[in-house]
Amino acid sequence: MPSTSPLPRIRASQISSGYSSTRSRESTGSSRPGVDRLSSQTAASSRTNVTTPSTSAVTPSRNNHTSSHPIAVLLSHEPTNIAQALKELRYLILTEGIPADPDGMSSFRIYIWSILLGVEPLSASHYLKLVHKGPSQSYSKIRDDTFRTLATDPLFHRKVSEASLTRLLNCYVTSREYATKTKDTSHYVQGMNVIAAPIMYAARSEHEAFAIFQTFLVQECPAYTKPTLDGVHKGLRLVDAVLEAVDEELFSFLEGKGLLAKLYAFPSVMTFSACTPPLPEVCILWDFLIAYGPYLNIICVVAQVLMMKDELMELQSPMKHLRHFPPLKAREVISSVMQLIPQLSESLFQEIVEHAK
Repeated sequence: MPSTSPLPRIRASQISSGYSSTRSRESTGSSRPGVDRLSSQTAASSRTNVTTPSTSAVTPSRNNHTSSHPIAVLLSHEPTNIAQALKELRYLILTEGIPADPDGMSSFRIYIWSILLGVEPLSASHYLKLVHKGPSQSYSKIRDDTFRTLATDPLFHRKVSEASLTRLLNCYVTSREYATKTKDTSHYVQGMNVIAAPIMYAARSEHEAFAIFQTFLVQECPAYTKPTLDGVHKGLRLVDAVLEAVDEELFSFLEGKGLLAKLYAFPSVMTFSACTPPLPEVCILWDFLIAYGPYLNIICVVAQVLMMKDELMELQSPMKHLRHFPPLKAREVISSVMQLIPQLSESLFQEIVEHAK
């Protein structure tokens, strides 16, 4: 980690234990972890003059990518209360955004993702040991996918090589084979290559990206990595349930055309919306998802469908329009999600929270 980073003052053990204890209290103290915090912070922002993504927030530019940015100021001081510091960090992500240039590159983002996910540092030598173990059982499947990962995105391919993406995915499978003591079951499934893409784009080294990628899959969405993709299929059913709950008219229209989420939302659910360009917008959406819970992607997908409602309702064959979502506008999606959450029942939201575990 470069000496100019504001983060070395915070010990990795503090970050991990602080995050874990905060998440635990949220899960046991409320049937809606993350939502009470979102609601209270939105209310707080209305009492102050802080602009939120629902009003006038824009993608940070190179001009405010400096040490004076509120997130930079927060990270430059060693926190006396880890839980409170994490809460403030999430709030700043929501209201200010992580400073980045127009291409989505940021010297802060990957460190912030590490903090919020509780990722312990991984040495380059440990990663190299995994690399030197050679091809995993899933190597051929990985090679079938890596060459087409974000194939039309020049920003991604300028930063990330196919070889590095292949190594990372192969090392993940090798590490899971070792951790689970099973080599007869594939630990690589469809979509992992796209999930890895924004992480590798944001990371400053391959082994750093590996540590975050592994933690994200194992900790946040283990049901998405099962060979049967159980979590993804649960997520697709929840997209239908959420859409019906918040806009019965659009849901009934699509259902009448035989268009359930499993036919149009599979890529978006499976990849946490990383399949929808542009990549800098994906990074902004992931800032929000990693801060408040990747499970919120279910509501993000619904928000993207709702943005297409006017066009969809006028089409005889809306599937053609649904096949490719419009370019992602992360802050509009986040704003919509914040408005949709209060419309969901406690039981439905709890299903969303738990579906990927």
